[in-house]
Amino acid sequence: MESHDVRSSQAIDFERIPEMEDKWRKEITAMTVTLQDKRKAIQNDEILRGVHPKSHGCLDAEFTVNRDIAPQFQVGLFAQPGKCFRARIRYSNADVLKRADLEKGQDATGARFLNHGSRGMAIKVLDVGAPVLLEDGCARNQDFLMVNTPEFAFRNVRDYLRLTKALCASADGADPLLFFLPGELLKRGMMDMSGSLLPAPAGEPPQNAGLRALFEANRAFFDDFDAEDMQGVISAAGVVGKIQSTPVRNPLFAPYFSAASFRFGKDRVMRFSVVPLQSEEMAADMASDAFEDFSDDYLSQALALSVATNEPIKLSFRIQIAHEEDIVNDIDGMIENAAKTWDEDQFSHTEVAQITINPPCPSAELVDTCKPLLFTPWHAVVDFEPLGGINRLRKPVYSTSAAFRRSV
Repeated sequence: MESHDVRSSQAIDFERIPEMEDKWRKEITAMTVTLQDKRKAIQNDEILRGVHPKSHGCLDAEFTVNRDIAPQFQVGLFAQPGKCFRARIRYSNADVLKRADLEKGQDATGARFLNHGSRGMAIKVLDVGAPVLLEDGCARNQDFLMVNTPEFAFRNVRDYLRLTKALCASADGADPLLFFLPGELLKRGMMDMSGSLLPAPAGEPPQNAGLRALFEANRAFFDDFDAEDMQGVISAAGVVGKIQSTPVRNPLFAPYFSAASFRFGKDRVMRFSVVPLQSEEMAADMASDAFEDFSDDYLSQALALSVATNEPIKLSFRIQIAHEEDIVNDIDGMIENAAKTWDEDQFSHTEVAQITINPPCPSAELVDTCKPLLFTPWHAVVDFEPLGGINRLRKPVYSTSAAFRRSV
């Protein structure tokens, strides 16, 4: 797997890299491997992906550039109108463990709750025939990685470092409780925006007292916590709340978004998304109580049922484009914050390609066919260079994680 530094010297620098980020990336990369090894004991003694270990299905597809694509969008992979590429698509849960597709239970008051999870879609466009930033083995492929909300849960590398440390501190390597604890304390009026714990009032409710004790027991974890970190917790909690309330009945018929930003030629930036062209599945009843009886693996079952119809499934691949003048005064918001969406009125979605999934013969291998593959945004043509902290982090983390799970 060979990496190439092929960015044009004329390309505009759209990034703002924090001074400590290189150190943070190295820490997260090392901790990711530690977490993969730690989770082995609760994952059937298997080393899995650090994130997205549970697959719902891996499908062959055709990725076809629109014949009538406008000249201003004929960049990189989209340079040849009508060009058709072979592709692989992996649908997954954006979780750190292989576990139930839905979280069901009761809260402290006894009320039942049902939380949805983040869903992922990764497209590997094969043999693109152009220089790439990172070779896929010996192949030149273009990967597009997406989740089913337009925001990524964590803004940047600094936030992701705190998350990864919280996961490492948990017993199973999968509980982010310590990351979100300051936000809960703030919401309850027990902490200020700087991360300082306020004195306990007389007669503090038992649940509050329990949270206070948890914070005190882990005070060392929060030694360097400040107002900027609190903003990251608040942002992440908001996105997670949206994820948990966003139902997906069938992974084939959900919208997916890049969340992060990517270069689009020398002087523009894109975000991309995929939406289904068939709408009947999306219009189906999605009431929360309809999910109560769904199985732990209902998403892979729904996908298998859809491909068993032998009907082609068509998807629309869309891009949003921002120009230099849109970005230069807001690099932090437009590029470095993966939890901030772009205004759809200002940056409209434009279809540039369509994806056709020709259903395979249903088989037990449908779920695990993509298991050996590495999906990374750095499998990319030069014109689609990944931008922003989350994408910079993905380069070492995904490659190192894949190398580790392939080596054992």
